Amino acid sequence: MTTLFNKALDSIRHSSPDELWRQVDAAIDMDVDTVSAAMRKGAIGTARLRFLRLAEQSQIRVLERIDTRDAVRLAGGLPTYTVARLYERLPRKLGKAIVQALPEGKRRGVVVILNHRRQR
Repeated sequence: MTTLFNKALDSIRHSSPDELWRQVDAAIDMDVDTVSAAMRKGAIGTARLRFLRLAEQSQIRVLERIDTRDAVRLAGGLPTYTVARLYERLPRKLGKAIVQALPEGKRRGVVVILNHRRQR
């Protein structure tokens, strides 16, 4: 993990801001492609695993860029806390579509988590 951070820092130190943003966009596109490819192949478990390995900001961007139907399918198997956390940062329309498509018990769990987080 430390090696990964050091390589990332080295690339930032030696890049112009424009080059850095091109690299970030390319990495995000690759994340979207990886998750989307697994979804197209019907490997929803693989897609979820790859999705969960992403940083939170990348997870949000993946959900924003894939088809809403695929986002709903992907989120349906995620941990309840993860869905609640992402819901707070997603565009309202997408977050609402994901939460409304969840099974009743999981949807209630997300609501409980969100209410608790808002009370803090």
